[in-house]
Amino acid sequence: MKKRLVMLLAGLLTVLSMGFGLAQFSDVPAGHWAKEAVEALAAKGILVGFPDGTYRGNETLTRYQAALIIYRLLQQIEEELKAKGESPTMQAMSSEDIEALKNAVQELAAELAALGVRVSALEDSAATKEDIARLEAMIQELKAQPAPEPGMDAAALQDLADRVEAASIAADTALAQAQQLAEQLDALAQDVEGVKGDLASLQTQVEANAQAIQALNELAVLLNQDVLSLQDRVTALEKGLADLQGIDFEQFASKEDVAAVQEFAAALRSDLVGLSEKVSKLEGQVAELSKVQYTISGSLTATYGMKTLAGTNFDIDRLFSTPFSTGVFGASQVASSVILEDVASANLSSGSLSLTLGVKNTAPAATGVAVSEASAVVQVPVAFGTSFSAAPTVRVNAATVRGSVDGQAFSVAYSRAASSFKFNDYLFVNDSDPAGRETRQGVVATFTGSKLPLTPTVTVVAGVSDTADNGGGGGNLQGNYFGFRFATKPIAGLDLALSYAANNVNPSRSALGLDGTFKLGDFSVKGLFVTSKVTNIGGYFRDYFDPAVADWAYYVQAEAKLGPLGLKANYRAIDPQYANGVAGMSGSHLAYYGGLGGFQSPAPYPANQEGLGVELSADLGPISLAAKGDSSTTYPYTGGPSSTSLGVSANTRLFAGFSLKAAYDTSYTGTGYFSLTTQTASTVTATLQHDGGAKDALVKDLNLTFQGTYNTITNVFGLTAHATYKLGLGPISLDRILARYADPDLNVANDQTLKGGLQASLDLGGFLPFKPKLTGEVAARQTGGAGGTEELKWGVGLSLGEFLFPGSSAEVRYAQYRASNVTSVAVGVNDHAFAADKDRIYSDPGANSGTLAGFNVTWRYYDFRVDYGEYLLDRSGGPDHARTFRVTYTVNF
Repeated sequence: MKKRLVMLLAGLLTVLSMGFGLAQFSDVPAGHWAKEAVEALAAKGILVGFPDGTYRGNETLTRYQAALIIYRLLQQIEEELKAKGESPTMQAMSSEDIEALKNAVQELAAELAALGVRVSALEDSAATKEDIARLEAMIQELKAQPAPEPGMDAAALQDLADRVEAASIAADTALAQAQQLAEQLDALAQDVEGVKGDLASLQTQVEANAQAIQALNELAVLLNQDVLSLQDRVTALEKGLADLQGIDFEQFASKEDVAAVQEFAAALRSDLVGLSEKVSKLEGQVAELSKVQYTISGSLTATYGMKTLAGTNFDIDRLFSTPFSTGVFGASQVASSVILEDVASANLSSGSLSLTLGVKNTAPAATGVAVSEASAVVQVPVAFGTSFSAAPTVRVNAATVRGSVDGQAFSVAYSRAASSFKFNDYLFVNDSDPAGRETRQGVVATFTGSKLPLTPTVTVVAGVSDTADNGGGGGNLQGNYFGFRFATKPIAGLDLALSYAANNVNPSRSALGLDGTFKLGDFSVKGLFVTSKVTNIGGYFRDYFDPAVADWAYYVQAEAKLGPLGLKANYRAIDPQYANGVAGMSGSHLAYYGGLGGFQSPAPYPANQEGLGVELSADLGPISLAAKGDSSTTYPYTGGPSSTSLGVSANTRLFAGFSLKAAYDTSYTGTGYFSLTTQTASTVTATLQHDGGAKDALVKDLNLTFQGTYNTITNVFGLTAHATYKLGLGPISLDRILARYADPDLNVANDQTLKGGLQASLDLGGFLPFKPKLTGEVAARQTGGAGGTEELKWGVGLSLGEFLFPGSSAEVRYAQYRASNVTSVAVGVNDHAFAADKDRIYSDPGANSGTLAGFNVTWRYYDFRVDYGEYLLDRSGGPDHARTFRVTYTVNF
């Protein structure tokens, strides 16, 4: 086909150069505005038309045709001038000839402007392999023919032949690439359908799918690039065939040839459209797959171990942390029930499994109910234990769903043992249980109506709580519980909430609560009211508002600022039934014994108190002044005995991180608010501090405190000084240097406390094989001089970062605690060994003495761990000895 096209073009140029000498054209209608000019030029032989007697004035004029017409015109002018004996100049032409020439030039300009228009029959043309073969044969025949007749532009013919050849090659390449891309797209479409149809496989092979999605994205980009490249090549083909416009192929080729070219062009264009559609479909499928992301993680643990005890239970946590107890002093003795895996027997063997499953939708629907994120933690807490179980317990530890309703956020959270929620400061405060002592199993659901009037937030909680109640005391929920809270923002700066809560065990209670805050510039006010009653007391709604039947808790707090001046004031009234959170069903208000930090979430004001408080402050640059007063009585106030405290203070920032504070505090008892009948205490305090973390600190990381006190009633002087410091010296790190001196009464001998401590490490990992690191600590205190209370704790450790082979590490620790005249050697209270503001290390003064010592060896190989320990308590009544051993392997995935 290529060669035949070349021959057709060559023949056409020859015909145009020869002309046909026709003066009339069948397709130039009468009355046409250019009919006269066309016939005049034809009569002169400048325009000759086509062999079929047509002029074809609406077809595009090629540059070759234009050159031939102009050439004939110039020849005609020159011949006429020579016939007249005149020189060939424009002045020799008649006005009619000039006018005709102008018209011809205009028409020629219009034809030249249309050169970019596509040829209707060959717009998107390319050739089949059979057509290309025929064209190549015809080109060879053309080359074998004699040279073109005079007037035939051989260079133009060769140029056109080269253009056709290049265009044909581009079309052939485009066809091959289109076919290849179509095959790839068909295969990819089948793969995508397979992925969508196999959801189970997709969920278990999340990472593989993520890589597949990435590959599909990259392939879609490449396909887009290929489509663009193909379109560019087709455009190049169109430009290469632009010179074919205006040729009458019917004179040189059969209609079947032309039809074949047109059919192929249409097929190629259809293939391009289909290819683009497939790419678009693939991109949509990739986007759909990428919208949902799946995650799976978990752990599998197997443990074998045992412990033996000769003697009485004792606490080993004060030496160092071990995997054989919780680390909570006073509650985790080596043989108690609160140890690793909660196993009370001597055999520690067990296994556990935990799985966390998650799914996330990155493009949730904007309307209706749409889930954006969901997760669940599935656990087999004891996959195997010390006895055979045909059906190990499988439980869902936690599950969470988040999403939106018409674009408004909601969440639902389930917890097997640690459901957490808080309505206000005195109602349903259950959000800070200590680890290992969670007791609530339930659901917390929230919804924020951001598009609704007053933008409400609704919270619903429901579940059941263990009657063990975190150690007793009645302060936590017990049995089934339910709560509903409706919070809203009626106006800017105002937040209001209404709550209802109830539970049905020991005893059954229900409560109502109203709380809110209002802020306007530097002024704010906060308040709440909670009324709680035992369910079987009173039978009417109005009983909630009878203080003789219900238990009330309410307060109002106000705060305002005016430039450097500040004011705080409060009024509160708390029924005694709110002690330990009983009336408010608040587990976080329960006071725990030893090691757990006292009140986990203390209420703003204590129970069984009604009172007033006010505080004034002034910030005068480097000096801050404050004055406060507070007076309270037992609840409810009846004009009985009251307690009043007053105080003033001044605090000034000095230089180089130093500050100085002076304060005077006094208290009185009387009858009625702010009654100053009897003074019970009066103390003057002066404190000088250096902040090692200040930008202008004199010595970085050095914290100093010097404090002196004077009781004006008893004439008692007291003095306290303590300091902490840390320093790094290359491989040596002094992590904490501690010194403390305290003398509560300078007039009394042997009541002073001296305390010191040092924690240090030497890291030789960058210098020696096995990457060794040495650690050491020592803390000692003495109260009351010789024969008083003494405590000493010291310990050393060696860890090897690379023990024998990569991934292996080892650690050996030894520690000793020795005390005399303390409350207990066997059970500790709080760990204050390196607390600068506390006198003791573990125990208060008492009458017990003894020594606790022990060592522990740990070896790890990645997640495989072996622990062995020996511990000895020597005290009055004989020694107690414990041995622990455990092998455990954990796989995290």
